[in-house]
Amino acid sequence: MVKSVSVIINAYNEEEDIGDCLESLSEQTYDDFELVVVDDGSTDDTMEIVESYRDKFDMKTHRTEHVGLKKARKKGVKRASGDIVITIDADEILEPDFIEKTLRGFEDDEVGAVGGVLRSEGEGWITEAYGALNEMFYKLRAGDEEVDWIQGGCSAYRREALEEVGGLAKEKVSADKDVSWKLKDAGWKVVLSTGAVAYHRDPQTPGSVMGREYDIGVREYSLISQHKNRFSWKELSRFFPLSIFLFLGLSLLHVYFLGFILLGLVGSFGMVTYLLVRHTDRRNVVQAWVVLNLINLAWSVGFLKGSFSFD
Repeated sequence: MVKSVSVIINAYNEEEDIGDCLESLSEQTYDDFELVVVDDGSTDDTMEIVESYRDKFDMKTHRTEHVGLKKARKKGVKRASGDIVITIDADEILEPDFIEKTLRGFEDDEVGAVGGVLRSEGEGWITEAYGALNEMFYKLRAGDEEVDWIQGGCSAYRREALEEVGGLAKEKVSADKDVSWKLKDAGWKVVLSTGAVAYHRDPQTPGSVMGREYDIGVREYSLISQHKNRFSWKELSRFFPLSIFLFLGLSLLHVYFLGFILLGLVGSFGMVTYLLVRHTDRRNVVQAWVVLNLINLAWSVGFLKGSFSFD
């Protein structure tokens, strides 16, 4: 049984988005929650906007120097009093029943964490591509009662379970997977609530797509080094775009390798086309294929960079 709920928002210079986020929180069908806002050293009007909503929530605020997303989120969890803590990002907009549907997952006492669904917000071909990839990703996972991991900016945790595994992740690892895997290893269930939907603005340019995924890849190496049993063919498959570039370099010396490149491109395009047509209503296959390969290319370079970091 859910006894008390805390919603944690960490914000850094979010004056353009946090108002919409708070407005969506004020319209929730489940409104018996404590709101904890951690200001991560903002230099704009973020907290002035937050204060204008104080009469709409049972609100706590905490201001800190700029320490980064993960540390700010951990500070929020520490100051929250709820038996269930829900973590969201300041640039997300929640559907009105987000909290209600998220909490349903905790009706099972063995569930330690419940994840929601992120949908892309914005305009342009990259947003459309992210939309198709996210839709495919969640539909492929929707049939499972339990999932391998959930996304930290759209998640809820049972405090008891979170404290058992030592809280949220350290700064230099991929936090979402780390806490999910620790919970599963400790015997807790990690589930996905496909009805709990939040809208989030993904990167809007190829450079920002690759920059984000490069950083994730660097952290992912640290994560895998701590969870060696989790490394599988799924992670290895992400190196495919990088291998194509390596074969392209070799083909300059040996035309024979050009055949591998063409075969790989046809196979990759065919696989993504099949998955998109089968698991999404969207038909922007080429855009999704381009973005998916940009994501995996940057991630694999970041992963390799992480493997050569000894600090």
